[in-house]
Amino acid sequence: MGTLRDISASTWGLLTEAGPYMLAGFFLAGLVRALVPAATVVKLLGKRDLGSVFWAAAIGVPLPLCSCGVIPMAAALRREGASKGAVSSFVISTPESGADSVLATYALMDLPMTIARPIVAFATAFAAGVAELVFGRPGPAAARAPGTQTHGRGCDDGDRGESKGQTPPGLARRLVVGLRYAFGEMFEDMAVYLLAGFLLAGVLAALVPPAFVAERLASPTLQIVAMVLLGAPVYVCATAATPIAAVLVAKGVSPGAALAFLLAGPATNAASLAVLTKYLGRRSVVIYLVTIIVCAVAAGVALNAFYGGLGLAATAAAAPPAEGGFDYVGTVAAAAFVLLCLNGLRLKLKSRREGDVCDGQG
Repeated sequence: MGTLRDISASTWGLLTEAGPYMLAGFFLAGLVRALVPAATVVKLLGKRDLGSVFWAAAIGVPLPLCSCGVIPMAAALRREGASKGAVSSFVISTPESGADSVLATYALMDLPMTIARPIVAFATAFAAGVAELVFGRPGPAAARAPGTQTHGRGCDDGDRGESKGQTPPGLARRLVVGLRYAFGEMFEDMAVYLLAGFLLAGVLAALVPPAFVAERLASPTLQIVAMVLLGAPVYVCATAATPIAAVLVAKGVSPGAALAFLLAGPATNAASLAVLTKYLGRRSVVIYLVTIIVCAVAAGVALNAFYGGLGLAATAAAAPPAEGGFDYVGTVAAAAFVLLCLNGLRLKLKSRREGDVCDGQG
């Protein structure tokens, strides 16, 4: 019972620390969804040049899509004529960063890590796009692509007000749709991973002794390589990876190794790679993987050098807040966050049931 109590306390402590920032991040994600038209994204990425790669990396950083959500959109971009370099760049920068994950980083870690994360995500995405332009083989755009809808909504395509022939919705309507997406569909897509991420972080915080990793992997470079190898094959969205990385830092992992994990995990899961192979080809996927691994290791080394050069010690929240008063804001935000996750699970089950009905009718 003591162990379960410690795990529960650690998990809840992380949630109360991150809760307000997480909710603010999802709110900002809803605003991005409402105010950035999909047609604008397609227009900027439609050319096969260095500019499209730059815009793909820049636009992807704040967009509120995780690894599985970005794939249909990337396929649609490819269908509309976006180059392989632009698509590769977009698929890397989008799941590695985002308003929600950046604010979660600020809540659970320190300012240098918060600043480094989106910058390195952009740099990695841009490097991958350039590498594809240089070493890849140009090919025709995909003839067909799955719809850009990322979540099952029965038998229709959802209500985004972007269908051809319809009058574009007003600002109020777009805001409603954007916030519904942020606090409904995003949680439907991410709830399992968010809850699992915080729970795993709570387990690590409660059960792993301080400096456990540092004592077994004394070399910061080996820690970076280990974190890349750990993160690469496993699906973990950027926001859910943040509490895990924070606990690892608190247990002695170098900040560079934590950054490498945050970069490699969200962009290299097996499901995304399988779809990318279909739409970009094996050669492009190899370039994509190699670039991510090289950039993750290089960024980790550079961040460790930055901390060391300035004599900084990485800080991270990995335990309940110290005694000294009840955190009303954090507690309410954590409770709201958990309820939104549970609602996301409900929506996920509902979508699956409605999908089964549609399959049966088809």
